[in-house]
Amino acid sequence: MKATKVFTNGEVITADQSGTVHEALAVKGERILQVGKTTDIMERCDAHTEIIDLNGKSLLPGFNDAHAHLELYGTNQIGVNLKQENSIESIIEKLQMRAEETPSGEWVRGWGYNQNTLLEERHLTKWDLDKVSTSHPIIVVRTCGHISCVNSKALEMAGLTSQTPDPPGGTYHRDSGELTGLLLEAAHMEMFQLADYSEAEVMIGLRIASDHFLQNGITSVHDAGGYGTKHVRYLQKAAQEGKIRQRLYVMYGSLYDSPSVVKAGVESGIMTGLGDDIFKIGPAKVFIDGSSSGPTCKTRDPYTSNPNDSGILYMDQNELDRYLLPAHKQGWQITAHAMGDEAVHMLLTTIERALNHGGNFTDRHRLEHAGITPPDLVERIKATRAVPIPNPAFLYEFGDGYINDYGERVHHFFPLKSYVEQNIPFAIGSDSPITTVNPLIGIHAAVNRTSKQGHPVGQGQSITVEEAIRAYTWAGAYASGEEDLKGTLEPDKYADLVILNQSILRCPSRKLKDIQVEMTILNGDIVYEKQKEDAH
Repeated sequence: MKATKVFTNGEVITADQSGTVHEALAVKGERILQVGKTTDIMERCDAHTEIIDLNGKSLLPGFNDAHAHLELYGTNQIGVNLKQENSIESIIEKLQMRAEETPSGEWVRGWGYNQNTLLEERHLTKWDLDKVSTSHPIIVVRTCGHISCVNSKALEMAGLTSQTPDPPGGTYHRDSGELTGLLLEAAHMEMFQLADYSEAEVMIGLRIASDHFLQNGITSVHDAGGYGTKHVRYLQKAAQEGKIRQRLYVMYGSLYDSPSVVKAGVESGIMTGLGDDIFKIGPAKVFIDGSSSGPTCKTRDPYTSNPNDSGILYMDQNELDRYLLPAHKQGWQITAHAMGDEAVHMLLTTIERALNHGGNFTDRHRLEHAGITPPDLVERIKATRAVPIPNPAFLYEFGDGYINDYGERVHHFFPLKSYVEQNIPFAIGSDSPITTVNPLIGIHAAVNRTSKQGHPVGQGQSITVEEAIRAYTWAGAYASGEEDLKGTLEPDKYADLVILNQSILRCPSRKLKDIQVEMTILNGDIVYEKQKEDAH
């Protein structure tokens, strides 16, 4: 059998269990035909075979982002990017530019600010945003996606006053009893429903997101949710229309009122696994606690930065069981956003109870994030055979804040080395747009465990490049029960591949973040080529 494409003279990292590295790879149609030496692979060629000389560069399985938010990433590209702004004054100026071109009464949306990196070292307030406009409702979402600030017009539209009680799992921040416009957790999620994008805007955003993910070598995505059941429909529609080209594994949940969405999914009669290799329903997912960088995640002990605070819970143990145990019994894989160690403990308790009932996913439940996970929780993860989904890129962007907020607990934050030592499969996710979608930043952070400013963040939990690659490829397929189809470069698996611009195994560890994706291949077809992109 002759190949349609061959890749020769390279560093073909199979990401298999033995860490095998070959020189060349042959593709036939949508599938991998053979891996081996260049001389052997060239025998698969005929006059119609496309030959790509890797010149010593790395060829890997396509990256599988095990936790990302495609809709949020895409719609953020339509909003005002505030990631790089370092002062409230510059944020106001950038939002004013957008307000000037936005019809009165329509939303002005910004995203990505981080109070810890602003000159003022504080959150935005409604008084700041009222300087932008009082005729436009304005919402600015913090980089974590769990906190936002709105102006007076938005508060008015939402019917919020100083007498409005805090919602369960959320907080309307107040100063001397007056709303400041700062919204935490469920309070933010409620407001974002009001400020949500139209379906047409979402579809534009999803196409942008898919393109950006392909440019970063990502061929599979576990989508971690948007708002309501309509989000699942958006993703399915976008996949059918070719706006999203990655293989999708879609969590059934919502950033707002996730319990009711999970309940609707369970009652619908469907379950995890419905779909095909392009679009598949994934686990039932709820929210237990808040964000790591807020900080609002629920910890066993108070924050190092604030002895009077230990985070926010969306639900107690009984509620968590009430929503996820029926899902498990109906054949769903179950998971939850669990960032703080108290939240991880709660999710593991539910998974342990689920295992007593049998089901289709008894060895493949998940823990989204599993941020602070000390040894006792690692042991319980191993016992339940659940799959943690860590986000090491957070260490790079938010590491200095972690040191400040959690102190010595950073040594148990995303404990990748402990997972390796305990033989626990873990699948890396970016949680983009919370931080960069770039898998090379995630690999860099997993290997080096340093913040953007160069400070060590629990370096005892560092892993090797090979281990990080396997966590970003094979483990994602394992977490969705698809390891027989993709995730390693082995014959008969899908030809989902990524070529880097150099050897990743010979790259100095401190320079891993500088490696770039040169080409992305999906289903045997070249879907992104940096050289052609640069020419445009």
